[in-house]
This record gives sequence, C-alpha cells and structure tokens, in this order.
Amino acid sequence: MSSELERRLEGLLAEAPEPDQGAGEEALHRALRALQPAARSHRGLRTAVLAFAAAAVLLAIAAGSLAAAGALHVSFGAKPKPRPVSRPLSLPRGAHGVAALVDGRLSVVTKDGSRLQGLPATAVTLSPHSLFVAAGIGRSLVAMAPDGRRIWSHRAHGQVVAIAWAPDAIRIAYVVRAGHRYALHVIWGIGTHDRTIDRSVRAVRPSWRADSLALAYVGGGGKAVAYDLEHDKHDVLGGAAPITSVAYAPRGKTLLAATPGSVLLGRKTVATGEIEAIGWLHGRPAAALEQGVRPPLVRTFGATGRPARSFRAPGPIVGLTGGLIATRNLIGVRPTASVEDLAIG
Repeated sequence: MSSELERRLEGLLAEAPEPDQGAGEEALHRALRALQPAARSHRGLRTAVLAFAAAAVLLAIAAGSLAAAGALHVSFGAKPKPRPVSRPLSLPRGAHGVAALVDGRLSVVTKDGSRLQGLPATAVTLSPHSLFVAAGIGRSLVAMAPDGRRIWSHRAHGQVVAIAWAPDAIRIAYVVRAGHRYALHVIWGIGTHDRTIDRSVRAVRPSWRADSLALAYVGGGGKAVAYDLEHDKHDVLGGAAPITSVAYAPRGKTLLAATPGSVLLGRKTVATGEIEAIGWLHGRPAAALEQGVRPPLVRTFGATGRPARSFRAPGPIVGLTGGLIATRNLIGVRPTASVEDLAIG
C-alpha cells in the first residue's frame, strides 16, 4: 500500500470523535458534592470513604468520557480477565501483521513490534498495511491500534462473527448475529455511516473486490452474492451446494468460491474434493484439498481454470490468506489450539 493510502487511513481515523471533556468534570463535581462529611469526627472513616470515592470518580471520569464519545459501551457485572494464549504469534516473513483468534482470544503482532494478546473476541481483521485492527468484542465492532489502544467502537446490537476491511481502507464490511439470523453491514473506516446491506446472510467473512467498489458474501440461501456498492446491485452466483467461503482476486474482478466439495472460479468448477481453504497465491487462485492424515494438497489454477501446480502444504493449514499458505508452524500456534479466525496483512 502506498504512503498516500497510509496517510489517508490515518487521517480518517483521526476524525473519530474525541471524549467529551465536560463529562469527566461533571462526574467529579457531583461526586465531590456527595462526599461532604456530615461531621468533623470520624476522620478515619471519612479518609477511607474519600479514598474509595476517589478511585470510583477516576473510573467514572474515564468511562463517562469514552461513553460520551461513543468509544466505549459500558456494562456492569463480572468481567472475565484476559487469558493470554500459550505464546505470541509469529510474524510471517514479508507480512506487515498477523491477527488471529486462538481459543477465543485475540492475538496480534505487527512489523513495528506492536503486540496484543489475550483479549476475548469473536472476529478479527486487519486494515491495509496492518495499521489498525477491527474486532468483534462483546456486542460491538471495535477499531484498535495493534497495541490495543481503542480508536472507536460501534454498537452492533449483536455478536460480530466476521469482518473484512476494504483495500482502500474507506469501508469495513461485517456480519452480525441478529436474533436467529445473520445480517451484513458496511460501515465507514472511522466508525460512522453504518448501513445494512442484507438482513439474511451466512456467517462467512465477506471479500472485497480489489477496487473496493464491490464485495462478495454468502447469502442466507447459501449462494455467493456479489454486491456492487456504486449501483446497489446484487448478482447471485453458485449452484445447489452451499458456498462456504469467497475470495476476490488481489487484482481484477475474478471471484473464487468454495463449497464443502468443490472450488468455483467465477461460474466454473475447477476442482473437487474435501476443500480445506481457498485463497490467492502469487496472483493465482489456490485451494487446499484435505487428503486424510497427510498434509493438504495445495493446487493453483491458471486463468482458464486448468490446474497450474500442485504441491503438499508444509504442515496443517489454518488458511490461505495474505498471499501466504498459513500453517500452524508459520504463525506459531500450538497443535491443540483452535484457530477460529485469521488475517495476515
């Protein structure tokens, strides 16, 4: 990504609202008025009460300011303590960052040395160049710096289960559980202008087209849907079998899709078998086919859909993403861990 795009993304996120200064001051004044001592005796008790109240006021100031900015959704009750994964992720050579959900906990590492580990989450993605992280936390979509500093938070009114940041960094697509269904939303990269695209979809990560003007997702009926944002147009793809994943080419408008037993390049079936993952390697469509206890067979295809190359994966695959074959060894995940979501930028 060019430096111009980096500056644009940083500028957009800089426009996120700042906390309301008045919220903290008002909380402090009210707390101090409520703490006026009834008598000058019991000085020891008054000192203890004041110390406790001061801590509460500091918490109220921080929470009040963030809530006023829409950056924090406060809920009271027991809060689970972050439980770190067994070890930090490894950053693959050539990648700007890697983010994964390992056993339900978020783990992020970036090229500049930033790390985030142990935060409970339900979905994750990286912005272009891995400058920011978007994650489903509680019932919100949250954008953070890779070190965990919160940039903005949007109440999703449900659990966010899949997220995809557009290549131009202007928009984010995300899927949220809405009752017994899932809905697809698109929101600006600064956490505003949220809108619903489809109220009945599958819990599958959307894929943005290279020009960021269209995205593909899996509709409620199991078909792949290509949605054109400019013309508000839906194009339904796929056959009888339900689509399980979609991946637009890093350049151009070619869509790769998979069912449990086949791979589709556009509208053409190019491979059959037990599909473990799909993606793009060095500009070519690729699929990992499970074959018993042996490492998966990775197959790439040419522009016409004919097989171009086949080779064994260097270990158990957790995804074909970021132009890499992401294996457990590559990102440093222990063999028994469950990798529920993965993004490499």
